[in-house]
Amino acid sequence: MTTYDGPATVIADGTEYEVTAQLTSTSREWYGSLEVPDGTAASAIFEADNTKLRIGARDADFLSQDGSTDMDIQGSGRPPFGS
Repeated sequence: MTTYDGPATVIADGTEYEVTAQLTSTSREWYGSLEVPDGTAASAIFEADNTKLRIGARDADFLSQDGSTDMDIQGSGRPPFGS
């Protein structure tokens, strides 16, 4: 299991939002939560058709589970953190 706690960028339908991510990766999945700066950004991320999380130079798709400023997410594909 690998974890990440730090800054990240959400790209939601082409718009970037700076967030803080608390993430966990197992051999089968990655998931966690995002601290989003405000309700307007949280709503935009939740309602977006295409969402990616960027950490450093790596991007990964994810789905948001809710539209709150403490947003739970479920990733797909290779996580944007770890090895």
